[in-house]
Amino acid sequence: MNSFYKTLTEAVREFEEHGFDSAERLAYWVERIRKAAAESLTPESVLEDAMRKSLAGVYRKLVDDGQILNAHPGISRFTVDRLKPRLRAELDRRVLVSKSLIKLNRQQMIEKTTQRFAGWASSIPAGGSGAVEVRETKDHIRKALASMPFTERRLHIDQGHKFAAALNEIVAVDGGAIAMRWNSLWRRPGYRYRKDHRERDQKIYLLRNSWARDKGLVKPGPDGYYDDITKVGEEVSCSCFATWVYSIGKLPETMLTIKGRESLERVRERIAAGK
Repeated sequence: MNSFYKTLTEAVREFEEHGFDSAERLAYWVERIRKAAAESLTPESVLEDAMRKSLAGVYRKLVDDGQILNAHPGISRFTVDRLKPRLRAELDRRVLVSKSLIKLNRQQMIEKTTQRFAGWASSIPAGGSGAVEVRETKDHIRKALASMPFTERRLHIDQGHKFAAALNEIVAVDGGAIAMRWNSLWRRPGYRYRKDHRERDQKIYLLRNSWARDKGLVKPGPDGYYDDITKVGEEVSCSCFATWVYSIGKLPETMLTIKGRESLERVRERIAAGK
């Protein structure tokens, strides 16, 4: 960051002394600040490699180590192994998405920095000003760039949650899930949960396209369908997760049709009879 701070200091001193006396002077310093800002940031290749390793770690934990089964009661390891080509393709897709987001975040932060400088510099009258608070001015201009490490860490975490949610949904849809239970981490200290996500905690949402609905065994409960709300992990920094439901016997009675209750009763009778 030293080169960027040095360039920014020179630019602020220049306009403190001369003020906004020409568009050419402003354009010159905007370009110098843009270049210095870009050079001060961690190279994109380093960030992309770190993101790739982070997402690969999520894949390894959930898929290779089998932890994804925790969110899918009743699903076998065989199902996950069978889905590995699709799950791996999702990893590749998420890596490409993350690469684009890294580039976009950098561009936005650099643009915010140059916009702040241009906005400040163009407000200084020609001939300069003795009322410029140099330290405050520099802190204001570099604020966006200084937040980049935090923004990059948050992107890693957020993309990890989104990737995990996508992997789980692939398994759920292929495995024949009929509903999902929303789990919010609103009790976790320091977690900045969304109020509506806390209200969804432990609610069960029906999947619109499922074998149980096609057979007329289930109906939406008071919480409705899953596709009527945002998905877990969909919104920025959402750490909520789903537990998937595969059996009509795991649903509240209010979500069963008459046909569904009759079917469930027949199953229970067969189990009781040892058949």
